[in-house]
Amino acid sequence: MPHPVARAVRALQQAYTPKEKYEALLDAAETLAITVSVTAAALLQGRVESRSGGQGHGQGLGQDNLSVLRKAYLGRGVMFGTWTTWLGKLRPIAAAHPDLVVGLHHALQDMPGDPGIVGHLNALREERNRAAHGDKPQSQPESALRVAECTHHLERALAKAQFIKNVPWLFTVSCVYQPRLRTFDVVAEDAMGDHPDFERRTFTWACPVGNELFYLLGQDGPVSLSPFVAKLFCSQCQQMEVCYAYKVSKGDGSAIFKSFGRGHEIAAPEIGDEIRSLPDQW
Repeated sequence: MPHPVARAVRALQQAYTPKEKYEALLDAAETLAITVSVTAAALLQGRVESRSGGQGHGQGLGQDNLSVLRKAYLGRGVMFGTWTTWLGKLRPIAAAHPDLVVGLHHALQDMPGDPGIVGHLNALREERNRAAHGDKPQSQPESALRVAECTHHLERALAKAQFIKNVPWLFTVSCVYQPRLRTFDVVAEDAMGDHPDFERRTFTWACPVGNELFYLLGQDGPVSLSPFVAKLFCSQCQQMEVCYAYKVSKGDGSAIFKSFGRGHEIAAPEIGDEIRSLPDQW
């Protein structure tokens, strides 16, 4: 799985007390919702930009869906419920264009006795809201009971999210043009699995990519995960963190990211304009 999900699941596996397991389970659920959503959003954005000559203003497939995210970023920010609602609204486009995000259509489908991934994630979101509004488990036995009630939903959501393994996350290190071959030699870190140190891989691609950016390796080549995901320096942790875009500051217009691991907020002024350039409603 992409690193944020694998890391969160590993934290759940290592949790010792029922209280720790309860908190880690809900963290893993939200991380999964974010990761599936930004993977789909990046592929949608790639399709929109390819149709509009790379300007990001093309109309058609995915335009409305991306405009919903833009509105959320420029408003109160993206929450757990933002992601599950957004995923649910992808059902028509995923059914009509199953090749857009291969496997998403089946993941979203409700089956007899087994809801789609959104149904399972919503059950976990409701549990998180329950805890956030003053109804946290009051004892270790109650925590264990809540974990037992929620584990099925997380396991089913993870099973339905297996399709994202087919579009692995990469973090680029360098990109060098080879004039004779008219190709680009790319060194990138494999951002899959729970290990904090990513292994390096080499690729030869027909198109250039930026350095120190996250990409998906799709069927037709690399697709940028920016502005949805970035690797930023966290002043609280004093280290680089894998983060997701949370909102745009109403003050200076900076993008505000949250680290997947600790939830710390990190400002990224240079990415604010990129979020604002997402398709607007039309």
